[in-house]
Amino acid sequence: MSADDILEGQRWIVVADSPFLPAHGGGEVEHLGFVRACAQAGVLAGLVIPTDADAAAVGREDDLPALRALASPAPVFFTPRRRTAWSALAGRRPYPVASRPVPNGLVRDVQVAVSEATAVVGFSYRAHRVAGMIAEGLELPGVLRMHNLEGRYVRALADARFGVKRWLYHAEAARTEADERRLEAAGWVRGIADISLTDARERQVRTTTPVIHVPTFALAGQPLDSGDPWRPPATPTVLFLGALDVVTNHEALFWFCGDVWPLVQRRVPGAVLTIAGRRPAPAVQALVRDTAGVELHADVADPKLAMRGSSVAINPAVSGSGVNIKLVEYLASGVPVVSTTLGSKGLSLRPEHDLLVRDDAAGFADAVTGLLLDVEAASRIGASGRAAAADLCDPRVGLRAIAALIAGRPAPELRAIRGKEES
Repeated sequence: MSADDILEGQRWIVVADSPFLPAHGGGEVEHLGFVRACAQAGVLAGLVIPTDADAAAVGREDDLPALRALASPAPVFFTPRRRTAWSALAGRRPYPVASRPVPNGLVRDVQVAVSEATAVVGFSYRAHRVAGMIAEGLELPGVLRMHNLEGRYVRALADARFGVKRWLYHAEAARTEADERRLEAAGWVRGIADISLTDARERQVRTTTPVIHVPTFALAGQPLDSGDPWRPPATPTVLFLGALDVVTNHEALFWFCGDVWPLVQRRVPGAVLTIAGRRPAPAVQALVRDTAGVELHADVADPKLAMRGSSVAINPAVSGSGVNIKLVEYLASGVPVVSTTLGSKGLSLRPEHDLLVRDDAAGFADAVTGLLLDVEAASRIGASGRAAAADLCDPRVGLRAIAALIAGRPAPELRAIRGKEES
């Protein structure tokens, strides 16, 4: 059977961890890209989504009709969220898993509506309980799409807290690590598709369940702009784009604004730092007020315009895990990127070719300044990064890899994308 044939006859029940339209954050963009890719390839048999009875009451703006339209003609099953203190404290399951219960009758309803299903794809650790119950109930093979080493991710969040919250988060991290290890050995899990190459390699060592690396689906259904190449704006503009209510982004911004940005301003006095993203926390608003040459753009309507209108995009991540979806979107726009090693972790990218990678303040400032002052170098880095994004994020290749995992076959296409691998 050829690589093109492996998707023939595949019909997957996809279990999301939450409604992902409108897609604001990286996880929502990843969910959207995967479901859209499945629908376009004809492999989407059904979609299961945990939802809140009153989304507005918990600060969400879920567009359920748009989700139905996206999946059509495949049926969509909305299951309840249980956001209670008891869900957080009771049992051995972490809150993100316990708050997504499996309602009575769900397996029966899915079986009746999706009798032709061939596999279940749990598209997040948080959704694994729902995905597992469906896979076991319908006696179907299951695949997990993992966005992080979950225990490590929660531990990083714990380290950013103080007082009682820090202790509670560390307790949750321990519970998450234990649950994640049990999940990696669960009988219904045919294989694990990690978004991060680094995470996949580490997980391969600690479990006998097959683990592969499948890059992000963030660009699926969103073809790269085939128009004019990126060109720098008249005003030297540095862009930070991301959710501004997320602790890891706060830490990145405080490091960049405090240690890096003053060094850039000395060499490029007219430069502007644009911070764009949704729900800016008070700490971010105060940072902008107290830092010279910084502009805040909250809830940008079209992030692509912000990226294409910038001279340099930065990804100064100093905490967190998994793959930074923002970095992939930066690269796809053609804007040259400067990132930390942590920010570019988990992707097969070539430092100094596809992007610049620096971890100390002086080096990061030199890289940003160099791209601001050397348009030719900036254009070269941006074009190479854009080509890398196109190669890394081919949705058809990703879907074939998951199909091969379900079938117990290797996924050779993903072992040598662009002939590159992380060291």
